[in-house]
Amino acid sequence: MPTETDAACGRESRAWMPSIHWAQFQQTAYYQGPERRLYDFEMMLVLAGEMAVHFKDEPETIRYYPGDLLFLHAGERHRIEIPLAGGAQLLGVHFDFHDEFELSADIHMVVDEARARDELFCIRPAGPDGERLFARKYAAVPDGVAQGLALICEEFTSARSGHDLVCRGAMLQILAAILREPALPRRSAHAAYAAGLRALIDELHGSLHLPWPNAAMAERLNVSEDHFIRLFKEQYGATPNQYVQRLRHQEAKRCLRDTDMKVEAIGMKLGYDSLHHFSHVFKRWQGVSPREYRKMCGIL
Repeated sequence: MPTETDAACGRESRAWMPSIHWAQFQQTAYYQGPERRLYDFEMMLVLAGEMAVHFKDEPETIRYYPGDLLFLHAGERHRIEIPLAGGAQLLGVHFDFHDEFELSADIHMVVDEARARDELFCIRPAGPDGERLFARKYAAVPDGVAQGLALICEEFTSARSGHDLVCRGAMLQILAAILREPALPRRSAHAAYAAGLRALIDELHGSLHLPWPNAAMAERLNVSEDHFIRLFKEQYGATPNQYVQRLRHQEAKRCLRDTDMKVEAIGMKLGYDSLHHFSHVFKRWQGVSPREYRKMCGIL
């Protein structure tokens, strides 16, 4: 199989010309996947819920929370788990760097280990000394990365004229953005609180209409409000309020994009007492009103 050093010494001298093989929003239930390898690369953004990924060469499982990005390299063995009963919402994109991989009836992105073909593994990008360019986890990626992935999904699904050019341009911008991002893993919460935090997160996902004050959540863990906020931010990279708002934002976009629910009903589902309040908050998040966002997504 080609190595990162091969890429640094050979084809990596070529300019990147990424092509998209698959892009999709996913609502995934509780899941424990098998070990697998990919012929290509995959980015997976967690929109809601939690994802755990086990790598053969990592001593500990890497956990991903809303706003975190998983970057899977071609050929690396891994196993994906969705640990929460409420499942997870994900946005996944498969791609390569040199427009080199072609799907067919016999060749899929996931390696059939009984018939693995080394020549099909896509070239991994590497630095001048053969070092790995992209980490496996990027915590709380910028909005521009999430928006770029959503654009790729929309264009790839629509297959409109020129969609491949739009997808390529968006992917190049995403790659540039995450190269500038720190790839430091978050520390795990103290074991005494990890289970309580996870149960709380599971409940948050199913009850976004509730107010969720910090004091009430802290009481659930039997800690002070200040200590709870510190624990939560250490584990999830955001304050409890920021996390809840992020979940509401993602669920609002999903409902506007994938359902024909009335805008007012979506707002009520997320705990907003009026259409005006919901529209004001959504526009602050997204830069456009809920109705404008729905039109942009092609749902009239």
